[in-house]
Amino acid sequence: MRRLGVVILGVSLAILGLARPVAAAAQFTIWPANYSYGTPPPAGQFTWSATTYAIAFEQSLAPFTSLRTNLAYGPTNTVNLNGSALSGFSGGVLLADAALRVGMQTGPLGLTAYGGYGGMFFNATGSTASDRVVLQSSGTRIGVEANMSPAPGVSFRGSYTVTTGLTTNANISITSPLVTGAFSGSGTGNEYEVALVLSPVPMTSMYAGYRSGTQQITWSGGASTTNTFSGWMVGVDLRF
Repeated sequence: MRRLGVVILGVSLAILGLARPVAAAAQFTIWPANYSYGTPPPAGQFTWSATTYAIAFEQSLAPFTSLRTNLAYGPTNTVNLNGSALSGFSGGVLLADAALRVGMQTGPLGLTAYGGYGGMFFNATGSTASDRVVLQSSGTRIGVEANMSPAPGVSFRGSYTVTTGLTTNANISITSPLVTGAFSGSGTGNEYEVALVLSPVPMTSMYAGYRSGTQQITWSGGASTTNTFSGWMVGVDLRF
């Protein structure tokens, strides 16, 4: 029985070791992206480009478990409606989410499942006090992340996220062309992210990759539209 107890203890410690718990981690990302947000008639499709600067924090709660929060903001000076620039409009896009993550690393392979809530918020103002465009979409986010390390200091990381219970709102007041309205809707979305990760020194990683997502929205008036975002990204991971 004593030997069995020693074996059980050893296996338990090995499993905990595979989790590689980290007290905390931070991630910094630069993400130039293109956005498209569809709204019902008489408005249409809003598009803009923004270089988004993101910071994420991850705090270990227990072996296998952590809490991660993400916050990103990108300013824009070019807002388009149905392919034409809206004169004098500028603003920014805010991305935020929080998720509970459960996963483990076994040798060169790692797998993490996560669930949380987050969304996108866009606000732009024009040359007059009444010119304003406010777009929002948020919902429950559920996904999985995997990583594989084919060689020391090199790994590939990928994630896939599904957004359910998506709620959307669009408040539009434009004097030229004259477009006004307040709309609400619901839908679903999905996104993916892939990256090459290099770790030149312990506890520090650099990565480059691509992120893209799509949302399918049904508005209260019956119209259906699509939102998209995509772009290449670079960043740094720090673990403490």
